Amino acid sequence: MISAKKNNFIVEYRPSAIRAARISSETAPTVVEEVVEIDLAKDDSPAETIRKFARAKANAHMHASSSIYPEDRLVRQVMLDAQRGKEVDFVMDFLRKSGGVNPETFSAYCLSAADGSEIDLAAYNKKDILVCGVSKQSVSDTQSLLLEHGIYPRRLELGTLGTIGALKDAIGTDAGRSPVLFLEIDKQSTNAVIVGPRGVEMARRIDCGANHIAQALKEEMSLKDEAAAEKILQSKDFDLGPIAPKLLRKLLRELQSSIGFFEVQTGSSVSELYCLKDGRFLPWLEASICDLLNLVPFPLDLGVWLESKGVTFASEETKSQVDNTWISLFSLVLELGKGGES
Repeated sequence: MISAKKNNFIVEYRPSAIRAARISSETAPTVVEEVVEIDLAKDDSPAETIRKFARAKANAHMHASSSIYPEDRLVRQVMLDAQRGKEVDFVMDFLRKSGGVNPETFSAYCLSAADGSEIDLAAYNKKDILVCGVSKQSVSDTQSLLLEHGIYPRRLELGTLGTIGALKDAIGTDAGRSPVLFLEIDKQSTNAVIVGPRGVEMARRIDCGANHIAQALKEEMSLKDEAAAEKILQSKDFDLGPIAPKLLRKLLRELQSSIGFFEVQTGSSVSELYCLKDGRFLPWLEASICDLLNLVPFPLDLGVWLESKGVTFASEETKSQVDNTWISLFSLVLELGKGGES
């Protein structure tokens, strides 16, 4: 096994890819010494690649703090509307009826929507909360996959929460600043989060994801199957902008409804977009959603922001290997807001 005293690693694990970084210290200030990205669809031996990266012996595991993205993860903003002493019952009822999960088999946490800190429902004096969690089975399955890939998870965090915390920090505290729409597009669904200087203003799940977009493209272009459609969606050679309104019809309808309701309720306007599909930017997708919703891409200089948080790179070569989609990985080493780990 690798000694944590000599090596510190952080990992972002998604169904399609693994990102990892070797860092000088497990918390900021720290230096990013080396990074690696593994495409699980192309790498025949991810565990071997990980061990080579970690300079580990055969059959050893790289010990790492890990962010994970199970498909059934839950991140929802909820208005706590319960009589004193009935708050827990209210959340349990929400999980069953709105979350569609069994609280007995689900690990759930209640966080402050303002700063991400874990809260005591009985003592909390605000109405807006974040209900977050994942099924116990998904945690077990993900741990097994990490071990299979040569990674021993010292700590597991929901990557969505780390991303939200990092975005809130990067947005800043200027109360007059417009909030950002954060979209996290998975296979079957999309997490839509509005985050601004005051924290999370909205967080909901939309039952429309990458598979729905691929199905729409398959029908539009008369392709043989969704796999062929997904290949085109990922390609940089196809300009899908002209047919984007058809491909994104369901998602856009839900987003327009949510943004409109938010803007009417708060008087604030959403003006920027941070959009990930399975952890990556798709230029045509981001550009199309921006055009159709009258938004602009969230302007983030990752290097400058990380440096302000005490995270630097050992070399320009290492720095050049990362883009703004790596913000969630590096959130693992940061203390964001009053809640500490986000």
